[in-house]
Amino acid sequence: MVKIMALRVDLSIWRTLNKHKQSSFAKSCYPRGTLSQAVDMLYVKAARLKAAIPEDSIKNIRLLKKKSKKLFMKNCRFQEQLLSFFMEDVFGQLQLQVCKEMHFVEEFHSLRQKLSRCISCASSAREMKSITRMKRTFYGIGNRGIYKAINELDILLSWIKQFLENIK
Repeated sequence: MVKIMALRVDLSIWRTLNKHKQSSFAKSCYPRGTLSQAVDMLYVKAARLKAAIPEDSIKNIRLLKKKSKKLFMKNCRFQEQLLSFFMEDVFGQLQLQVCKEMHFVEEFHSLRQKLSRCISCASSAREMKSITRMKRTFYGIGNRGIYKAINELDILLSWIKQFLENIK
């Protein structure tokens, strides 16, 4: 009987803490419409960026796979690491004037920061295996890795858009 009462008290405390956590989560997140508009603007700019680089000639390799989409939708560590991969590895090597003129990297970075306010996640120094494999593929195909990643931006942006639609 005493154990059951202790469990009920623990459950009550957990529910109270969990409600508080959820409300602070919602307060710190940007409105879904604002984030969605930012993604839409990045779609347009990504199309301009894709037009300014050589066409992706490697058709048998994908960086963003279906399995990666499932991870992106459910795993905040994967989201953070994938967005970091694009910011640091892809855009860090991109030296295009058109990219600078349209402020694509800055706007992508801004979206990443806004998304991080919506996602409560404990950071980890350990890189996930799927990100490590993606980086291995990216660097393994040399400069064409940048073109491949840029040509797959619309896939990433569609994942972000879908993720936003599922935020409660």
